[in-house]
Amino acid sequence: MKLFSGAVRRFVFAAFLALLLTGAFLPSSKVSSTPQPRYSYEITYYSDASHTQVIGSRYVNCNGQGTLTGQSSQYQTSEIVDICCQDPGRNGWVPC
Repeated sequence: MKLFSGAVRRFVFAAFLALLLTGAFLPSSKVSSTPQPRYSYEITYYSDASHTQVIGSRYVNCNGQGTLTGQSSQYQTSEIVDICCQDPGRNGWVPC
């Protein structure tokens, strides 16, 4: 009986050690809750598919935060305003 319990202890220890080492060597994956774009852009919204009447616009900055003026719609065009670089202080993204 003593031989069996010693084998079980060795097995549990080996399994624990394997899990511990696996966790130490695998890269950690941090998932951001908001995707960070690499550029700032402006979206222009139109009333219909002909793109003749502007009904609103949205500016989205380098950190992904945007401001909407007017209304949004499914009819839109977008234009890149600035290319963004990571802030040297690691506080997000800023225009380059």
